[in-house]
Amino acid sequence: MLDYFFIFLIFLLVYFWFETATKREIAIFHGKNIARQFNLQLLDDTVHCSKVTLIRTPENWPSIKRIYSFNVSADNDSRLDCQLTISGKTLTDWYVPPYPQRES
Repeated sequence: MLDYFFIFLIFLLVYFWFETATKREIAIFHGKNIARQFNLQLLDDTVHCSKVTLIRTPENWPSIKRIYSFNVSADNDSRLDCQLTISGKTLTDWYVPPYPQRES
């Protein structure tokens, strides 16, 4: 019986790892879209999950909310710390701090 418990635990860990890798790709996609909207450059290697919490959806189902932090650059000298929130597969919130505009 204890063997089944460990197999189930390993299965859950592998599933969570796969789910996290998939959500990171979704976060990179949304980060690129946000950077493109604001005419910023996304620094791809900076996207990382900074917080994971369990929440309830409006339909009262449990879901995982992940907050991702990433960096963008308005000019090639500065970095801006940004955030986006993904609940399930949906982008629910994002934050880009004020930054100086590029001169064209």
